Amino acid sequence: MRLPRRQFLRTGMVSAVSAGIALTAARVAFGLQQPQRQVTTNIQRSADLPLEAQTDPVFLFKAETFKPYVGGIFTAPDARGQKIELQLMNVKVFKAVNPARLTRNYVNTESFSLTFKAAAELPPFTSIHNINHPSLGQFELFLTKRVSDNGDLLYDAVINHIP
Repeated sequence: MRLPRRQFLRTGMVSAVSAGIALTAARVAFGLQQPQRQVTTNIQRSADLPLEAQTDPVFLFKAETFKPYVGGIFTAPDARGQKIELQLMNVKVFKAVNPARLTRNYVNTESFSLTFKAAAELPPFTSIHNINHPSLGQFELFLTKRVSDNGDLLYDAVINHIP
């Protein structure tokens, strides 16, 4: 019995798609039953990290470091070297919600973000800015610019540490 080419291709395509859907569903159904484990890191702070990274103040900063300074003024230079005031508006701590459910291999991290309200725009030709604070000293942060719904100029920094 002859099978027309078009019908053969259609039947083959439907079979392949059906098999793919069935395999995907089976992988999801059985994948959650595997034992969950946390990935450990072998970072020895004194041996594996460069000295430059260890001496950077951001390496030691935690969310608790910035919380007392919410509402406080930080400064950063503009393109001409004049100081622009950045008011720390928010410190937001990120906590993983059941990370083992999302992936088998995960690394527990200490992550938080800082939101600054700027009095003027920082130089657009760089994203890493020298931040100054009377108590915390001078340090560098990677800042991303955004504009709020009220038209305020905001800069966000995300700090992520592996404990």
